[in-house]
Formats: sequence, structure tokens, C-alpha cells
Amino acid sequence: MRSILERLESVPGNCTLGRELSASSITKIYLCVFNNIKSIIRFDLEAASCLAFDRVNEVSILQSINHLDLAPEILYSDAEAGILIWKYIEGTEPNFSQNKSNQNSLYDLGASLRSIHHFPTTKNSIDIFSNSMDLYQILLDRPSEKLLFKEAMTLYKELEEDGTQKVFSHNDLHQKNLLWNNKYYFLDWEYSGLNHPCFDIASLVKSFQLNQCQINELSLGYNANKNFFNMDVLNPWIKFIEYLEEIWEISLHKISNELKN
Repeated sequence: MRSILERLESVPGNCTLGRELSASSITKIYLCVFNNIKSIIRFDLEAASCLAFDRVNEVSILQSINHLDLAPEILYSDAEAGILIWKYIEGTEPNFSQNKSNQNSLYDLGASLRSIHHFPTTKNSIDIFSNSMDLYQILLDRPSEKLLFKEAMTLYKELEEDGTQKVFSHNDLHQKNLLWNNKYYFLDWEYSGLNHPCFDIASLVKSFQLNQCQINELSLGYNANKNFFNMDVLNPWIKFIEYLEEIWEISLHKISNELKN
């Protein structure tokens, strides 16, 4: 794969690279100025091509939900070169600590999540979540790993058989993927697609360690099925997310080792 500077030269117009914001084995993300607009640029690394991402689909989703004003505005994309540029969003990571005066609104977060879950999806939408699980099943080839995957999928199948219709979901909600600036912005949509609504809700509850009072406030903003915010319902989903996090770590480690070899 070409270097970041070589790929940067392929971007049309004027793009000046700024400081690095984050780096992983999958992507590198920088501040930049793109055609005089303060922006963020993401470069895919080699490992990204080994995952179930569909960068064309990701851009298509972001463009289709642009009117919701809940996600970054895409300024430029080149899936083949592994480049995505979006307009910089001012904001801070949300804080829901009961001990701080600048506590953010969980009601507004619930209302924003409801807007995402009510966004209509086409029948031929790419199922990134299922595609990712299929990939993980291939990668987890040791007996203990196979058992872990089986336990996770058995639980997931039990949970999704409650008759609830799947909705358009973010599928990767945690503190780093949310910004607050008088409203919420959701970042990193690479896993978005159809899923049970409790997956996103449980992800928020787990990531922010929300108590029942806070969960109730979140549910008021969401203004839908109150059963989704019952801890007896959410706890098994949190257990599945814990399984998924372990599966993800194992899978990424295997991909990284394969690329080194």
C-alpha cells in the first residue's frame, strides 16, 4: 500500500495535513485543511482491507443521513485509495457523571438515537454486522475461540428472536464515537446497518455505565418501547457486547499477525 503522503498527493484540490489525532492497526486519522475547510482525514491501513468494511456503503449511508445533522459531512472520498475526508465538528466527549455540573442531556441522546433508528433502509442494504460475524467465525479457528464464538452467537440468536423488528443502527456506540456541541454527533459509521435496537442502547449503557435513573432519562428521549430500557432485557445484550469485544480483539490480533508474516 502506498504511503500516506503519496496518497495525500492524489487528493484533488488543496489538502494540508495537520496533527495526528489517532492511530491504530486499521486507520490513521489526522486534522487537515481541505480546500480552506477545517477537516478530518482518515487513511485506511492494510488491515482495513482484511475486515468486512464497505467504504462505498459507508459513504452512501453518511450522505443519505446528512439531513439528520447527526453525523459528519463528507467532503471527499476515495474508497480505492482508502481515504475519507469529512468536515471538522467542534465538540467534546459527552459526560454523564452525576458529580459534574456540566452533565450532558441523556434525554437529547435518546431522541437522537431514536432519529437514527427510525431512518428507513432499503431492502438491499449491505449487512455489515452479519458480514463481520461471518469473518470472525473464520478467523476464530482454535477450539477455545470456536467455543467463544458459539456462545456469543447462541446468545445473539436468542436475543433477536423476541419479535422486535430490526432498525438502522450505528452498531459501534461508545464514548469516543460521540461528540456534544449543543446537540449530539455520532462518529465512525463503518459498522452501521440493520440490528436489534437494544444493541445500540446496551452499548451506550455499558460504555457510559449508566444507572437506572439515567437509563430512564435516556428512554424518555427515545420515547418508544420502554421494555428496551429494562435492565433485565439489557444485561444479556451487554453480555453479548462483551463477547463481541473479545472476539474483535482476537480477530484483529490474528489479522495483524498474518500481515506481519
